Amino acid sequence: MGNFPGHAIPGSFFLFFGLWWTIRYSVMWARRMGGRNTGSAAEVCCNNGPGRFLKRVPVEGLCKTMFGIAGIVEEQLVAHWTLIDPRTQQFHELDIWQHNTMYLFFALNGIFDILIAMRAPVPSGIDYVSLSLAYSVEGLLFFYHLHGRIGLDVRLHRLLVLAAGLCAAVSGLEAWKPGTLLLPMVRTACTLLQGTWFWQVGWILYPPFPGHEWDLESHENMMFVSMAFCWHILGILLFMSVVYTVVYHIYQAKEKQRGTELELGPLSSHMLQAHSDSELD
Repeated sequence: MGNFPGHAIPGSFFLFFGLWWTIRYSVMWARRMGGRNTGSAAEVCCNNGPGRFLKRVPVEGLCKTMFGIAGIVEEQLVAHWTLIDPRTQQFHELDIWQHNTMYLFFALNGIFDILIAMRAPVPSGIDYVSLSLAYSVEGLLFFYHLHGRIGLDVRLHRLLVLAAGLCAAVSGLEAWKPGTLLLPMVRTACTLLQGTWFWQVGWILYPPFPGHEWDLESHENMMFVSMAFCWHILGILLFMSVVYTVVYHIYQAKEKQRGTELELGPLSSHMLQAHSDSELD
């Protein structure tokens, strides 16, 4: 991750799942507010047409697993699958191996998602526990990733650790309260926060455009990034509110249309029968 793409790629990973969860849980929340049973996420999102096939496919688990493996392979293009350099007998590219460890645990969570979808005999709540573990490993690795770093670099990564810690805590709570929708929404917000903050860290430490380097020892810059972190939180909450509002109104419109069709159904049958009787007369 010692470059801009190295931060943008995991950031995009978190943004992808954050966006997916935002839509998924917004639909579930809209259904619950409408008085209907939320059911599973696949049932909510894939009830019609080709989506019926997706109900039986663990899309989220497959994506986590594939993204995790892809992250490992991409990083190992630099490390060449070598942990100890045979020439120097020293550790080789430990930063990359730490990142691989993070990707590995998220891929493991994806595997558990797949096993649950396949109705394998796994413990209840293992998907939430393994997700919490993945976030915890991420936070642990980044917390001990800061030795010898400069002030602004440390501040940026500590804020990232904070977001990862919140994700780990909330995911762990979900294992004990799986029926609530508030905890998944909080987890979604924290995941989006990680995604946007990964991009922010990459943009500050490794500016993609020349001439925009940051002073990594400036106290003002450190104050600014703390404030910017709060702005990220606010922006994510506003974004999720807009998505939920749009989803809710779409759901209400469809429910109203569905109710109208149900009301007109018997009436149409009665009118058709009356028309047939008049023709016979």
